[in-house]
Amino acid sequence: MSSPNVNKTVSPNATKSSAFKQIGVSRGPVNKAFSKLLLASFLMSSSMVSFASPWLEANDPFLRSSLLLLSDSGQISSPVNHYPMRWSLFGDDLTYTNSSRDLVFVANQQLLYTLNTAKLNRGNRLFKVVNGSSSALPSGFGQFNEDEKGIYTSVENLGNVFSYRLTAGYSEYQDDTSLNMDDSYLAYSAGAWLWSIGNVDRWWGQGWQHNLILGSYAKAAPDVSVSYIGQNAVLGVWSIESIVAQPAGSDYDYHSATRLVSKPLSLFEYGITYQAWFSDIDSIQDEKQLALDAKLTLPSVASFYHSVYAEAASTATESELGAWLLGWTGSFPMGENMARIVLESQQTTDAHDTTPWLSGRYPSITDSVANTSYELDDSVSVALYLQLKNDHQIGLSYQNSTLDDETIKTSQFTYNLPALAGMVRVGAGYQRTGNSDKQSNIWAGYEFRF
Repeated sequence: MSSPNVNKTVSPNATKSSAFKQIGVSRGPVNKAFSKLLLASFLMSSSMVSFASPWLEANDPFLRSSLLLLSDSGQISSPVNHYPMRWSLFGDDLTYTNSSRDLVFVANQQLLYTLNTAKLNRGNRLFKVVNGSSSALPSGFGQFNEDEKGIYTSVENLGNVFSYRLTAGYSEYQDDTSLNMDDSYLAYSAGAWLWSIGNVDRWWGQGWQHNLILGSYAKAAPDVSVSYIGQNAVLGVWSIESIVAQPAGSDYDYHSATRLVSKPLSLFEYGITYQAWFSDIDSIQDEKQLALDAKLTLPSVASFYHSVYAEAASTATESELGAWLLGWTGSFPMGENMARIVLESQQTTDAHDTTPWLSGRYPSITDSVANTSYELDDSVSVALYLQLKNDHQIGLSYQNSTLDDETIKTSQFTYNLPALAGMVRVGAGYQRTGNSDKQSNIWAGYEFRF
């Protein structure tokens, strides 16, 4: 486990290359093709999605893919099933690489560069725009275009004790246009403890297209949180976090959640989450749910690293299974590029529909949008994440779901490319519900950090 202070290593005057030298990375033999890929990713710093925050945030599936690769290759000693994930949970594991394989080395450098960018407060001011032809279709982890349209600006700073981000935006979401401060936060760090207040996206669990615990399909609700990280012989590297949120458009005024994540073995990690929704501190009529998740790393074959994972969530009766998720994901080189495939299947039990919620509907809702995929009767998905050697990124996904005996088929495409001194993002989605209802969305966005 790493030191809780993420600002202790690199001098503010360090360059990109000298930063890695100060950290003490052992390069090892890398072939020419991947050396070019690595060099391009460093020099084209505007194309890297970097953040000056105390966490690796829940908004970049490609950085998550690199982190999962390091976990499955045995380099990361902490669990990787909880976002935003504190840098101090795994930062020291990035200061060296015990593998000379190109794929692992490049993934390590991607995360290490993002960490040092946060330490040095590089790119901590943001200008961002997004424009879509219709309301965004939910795409799973790290969705860029939550809003149909929007223009945003922010400034943030990572300090030894206090960190903050102040965001101002004007956006259209769920046919409502408003000025907002979405994605703002204030955090206080005291060693292994971290307190925060804000409304940042959270993704608790192993899934990519599905989530049975707490996802970011809806806008983040304002919350206060406290977390602690530790390490011992029984739990390995572990972390616990508790939040209390105030979701809008919900049947309940408050949502509380406590989550423990642990990696007791090098090949196995798990999480336990307990949630409650209530309208009054002394209320006895509240909703409760218990959820478990786990990941098991499978034996690697050459440069192919993969793992299986599962999630399970209860009904309104905590001891009764309501839905479960099984998934497999693998990362491998594709020529001079890096690819990840994700396969998932979510299923429900008979109790999913026969055990009613006290309010009459699933309580994990913000602005009338479900925070998870728990309500689906069943669902399967396949996704591909491709990081090209020229720093372009491609995401493809297909999901076939059933909700209230009605079939929903969703296809999505995203493409990210460094351009105009920033990152240009374009995407398209198509959803068909039943035999007649169709929805399509074409969108484009631009992100500039300075």
